[in-house]
Amino acid sequence: MIMTKTKTDAIFQLTAPYDNPFQGKDTRALCVCSAGLLRSPTLANVLIKHGWNARACGSYVDLALIPISLNLISWANRIIFVQKENYDATLKLFSHNTDVVQEILSKSIVLNIEDDSNYNHPRLIRHLIAGLAEHDIHISNNANTIGTTI
Repeated sequence: MIMTKTKTDAIFQLTAPYDNPFQGKDTRALCVCSAGLLRSPTLANVLIKHGWNARACGSYVDLALIPISLNLISWANRIIFVQKENYDATLKLFSHNTDVVQEILSKSIVLNIEDDSNYNHPRLIRHLIAGLAEHDIHISNNANTIGTTI
């Protein structure tokens, strides 16, 4: 077990078996907002209902319930930032490691979703689905329809 001094230290350690074959073959999406409490968990719920394996986290380490980490970045096939400020904060956080920055750049899409809705609010869900469609990820608002393209 790797011992760390602080929660922030742990963020930079790769300690999890992120490529566990028992997770299946579904796309693994990491959804990132500021605190990981409203927008990113709503996005993760939408994706899960459409057959994705999704997790939510926050880009602001001191604010997030589950902060973004090297383990989560390595686990994900796609990283979906709900806003550019979350993308920028993550790149800054990992700027000391060019390999991690390259991994983030290669997996990321950035939406433009304001922080003005409650968790799982229908308007937020509509905005998230529309934002995904702008990146050729097509999901209907009907949970029984899978229409994703990667």
